[in-house]
Amino acid sequence: MISQILIQNFGLIDKLTVFPKKGLTVFTGETGAGKSILIDALTCSLGKRISASQIRDPKKPCIIETVFELNKSFFKTLPSLSEYLEEDILIFRRVFSSDGKTKNTINGFTVTASQLKEIGNHLIDIHGPHDHQMLFSETSHIEILDRLSALGPLKNIYNETYHIFSNHKNKLDELSRIKQDRDREMDIILHQKKELEQVPLDNKSYEEFLQKSRLAGNSETLHEYASELYDTLQNEEAGTEKTINNAFSLTGKLNDIDSESAAFSEALENMQETLSDLISNVRKYIEKLSFDPDEINEINKTHDIYYELLRKYGPAINNVQDFYTGIIEKYDTLSNIEHNTLEITKKMKQIGSRLRETADQITSIRKKTALKLKDTIEKELKELGIKHVQFECRIENQDPSPSGQDKVTFFISPNKGEALKPMAEIVSSGEAARVMLALKKALTIVDPIPILIFDEIDAQIGGRLGNIIGKKLKELSENRQVLLITHLPQIASFADCHMKVLKNLKNSRTSTEVILLNDADRTKELAKMMSGEKESSIAIDHAKAMLKNAGYVPTE
Repeated sequence: MISQILIQNFGLIDKLTVFPKKGLTVFTGETGAGKSILIDALTCSLGKRISASQIRDPKKPCIIETVFELNKSFFKTLPSLSEYLEEDILIFRRVFSSDGKTKNTINGFTVTASQLKEIGNHLIDIHGPHDHQMLFSETSHIEILDRLSALGPLKNIYNETYHIFSNHKNKLDELSRIKQDRDREMDIILHQKKELEQVPLDNKSYEEFLQKSRLAGNSETLHEYASELYDTLQNEEAGTEKTINNAFSLTGKLNDIDSESAAFSEALENMQETLSDLISNVRKYIEKLSFDPDEINEINKTHDIYYELLRKYGPAINNVQDFYTGIIEKYDTLSNIEHNTLEITKKMKQIGSRLRETADQITSIRKKTALKLKDTIEKELKELGIKHVQFECRIENQDPSPSGQDKVTFFISPNKGEALKPMAEIVSSGEAARVMLALKKALTIVDPIPILIFDEIDAQIGGRLGNIIGKKLKELSENRQVLLITHLPQIASFADCHMKVLKNLKNSRTSTEVILLNDADRTKELAKMMSGEKESSIAIDHAKAMLKNAGYVPTE
């Protein structure tokens, strides 16, 4: 349950703290007092984006904090919550500033807005005044039926098989498409293949060519520098080789007198050997720099080919290579299109058989659930005052889709003697609200969400229906917390906790406040809701009778 909601600097709210109770907590108040702002703030605490216009004073931070107290058994259903646990309490806190910066935490741990939403979806189910529109959508019908059917692993098997089946169908459709233009496609590919096979496309060959191209482009400069180096090493008059030879005669004279100088001669011999190798390598390098005109032309031609390939299929040589691999595979596919079509068709037949088998199992479960749903909805709606209602969840066969092979539609006849028709065609707003409640009651069997919030679900509903709906909301609150904004005193009379939302003028500025009503104030509030701003003695007596009829026991 939600045990505390702190809201600061949000909308009309300066600062307030609300303490909802177990069971049914009701919020009432005049139009514009800020009742829906409470729901907006709550949804923001669960990850909804907040706009700068919702921040009351842009110079101050907006803070929204919601405290959840949950049973240990609930945490077992969501192992991901264990890292945030602190004595079975979750504290969602969000701090907003007008410049768009937001800080989100759960029990002090920093989280993202998407994490808040994901966890919040398991904690709270919120229904606004227009959410009964989902009853008119056939997509919602199959989703509701499946939630009750507990398809679990079977639906996962179907989804995996359908994904494989769809991929093969897409391949088959693609083969059918390209078969029409096969000759033209193959001509294009052959032209591209010929173009790409003019030069090697592997990285090693490409890098070697780039090196050769650089040498050819700078051959004259390189030849000049290398020749100058060669002359420096081997010049007969002043070259390095001549210098070392002269040094040999000097070390020989030293050796004749002092044997310890023999090491000099040995070092000179090593230098001479190294120099000889260097001179040989420089000479070979100079020879390699010699490019004849034909070779230069061939290098330039190859360079142009690489340039065009990189421009068309690049930007890198790897991209060109991948493109080449792709067209070779495509050419093979086009060449063997009949064989490939036959193979894919054969696989589709096998997969389709498995898909239909799983879909048949899902359909069987759905039909059994549909019968149970019929009994449940008719029972609930009769208790909600639609005495002669008939309800049916019709399942019709269709081609396999992501949801199965079934088209699910809710049919209803709220009046005796009327034929069943699709719900979207005949349900009024009052009936829609009651059907929504009946479905929520049915879903409580499989839906573990511990908190339900209704924002004016009683819109366009009269007092008589309010009493019936109030009873059903009270039943819903027996095993989960229900928070409700209502304008009907009949519904409010069933509350375990009644809070009033009102506007006050504070420091020349309107501000929303929430107060917990005691028994006397609660009676007065119900009387005002019935008779207007000034409650009459008759309205007071009526309010007391209403509370007594709702089973409320005064605490005073």
